[in-house]
Amino acid sequence: MPELPEVETIVTDLKILEKSKISDFKVVNEKTIRQRPFLNLLEKEFRKRIVGKRITKVSRRAKNIVFEVDRYYLVFHLKMTGQLVLKKCASKGCKIITGGHPIVGQGNILPNKYTRGILDFDNGSVLYFNDVRRFGWARLMDKTEYLAFSDLYGLEPLSKEFTSKYLKNFFDKRKKTTIKQAIMDQKYLVGVGNIYADESLFLAGIRPARKVESLSDKEIEKLHKSIIKTLKQAIKYRGTSFNDYLDAQGAKGNFLQHLKVYGRAGKECRKCGGVIKKGKIGGRGTHWCDNCQL
Repeated sequence: MPELPEVETIVTDLKILEKSKISDFKVVNEKTIRQRPFLNLLEKEFRKRIVGKRITKVSRRAKNIVFEVDRYYLVFHLKMTGQLVLKKCASKGCKIITGGHPIVGQGNILPNKYTRGILDFDNGSVLYFNDVRRFGWARLMDKTEYLAFSDLYGLEPLSKEFTSKYLKNFFDKRKKTTIKQAIMDQKYLVGVGNIYADESLFLAGIRPARKVESLSDKEIEKLHKSIIKTLKQAIKYRGTSFNDYLDAQGAKGNFLQHLKVYGRAGKECRKCGGVIKKGKIGGRGTHWCDNCQL
């Protein structure tokens, strides 16, 4: 599943849709757009609210892709196998921009058997929402619903509100929790998924299995800086790709080449030459170096 850097990269590339007017919206699978507690709209009601309106802003909230349309928020979550494919045509031909899970064997066939929804624009561009396993969704929310939805998530780690003081106050509530599980708690801090939790803790020199209560103030400050640095670097390299993510240019993220511990169990530590270990914390595969992390 794409994490914060991957979704941020897709959002950045899809900002070209800002100011575009929606000319039609088709639903191939009703489940894609109908789920409580949101508007739970039928296709014709969904269309009525967005067709003829312009996308004023493309942004991200946690791992959600958000299109602001008039008084509504069109929110996509790609889940495990979702992708957004923008087909942008001009006199010189068509350009395909793909972000999310790669779908093998479909090439540039659009729509295809995995297409769940289609958004048409008056300039001829078309956005396809494809999903192999049908876990992904698109929801239309009014402002009240969107704010309530947004409140389900914690603080954005790249916001100015995310300070070492915020992290310390949060940790005061989770003293008996392992440090890795704490920083992955989406109710308090969004977007630090498994990959970036391991990488942030390595950069901070902190073992993931330690309890929160064992951290000194200096270590908390270091971890705060490490989380921000790791996420910013991952965004710079357009995310991390193993086998389940492409950015919106259809390319694999390059941060994979810069990983220090994640996915490197049994390999030599890039920093000290020791061996990278792997275990499980909270049911998640976890990577660390015994020498570099205390």
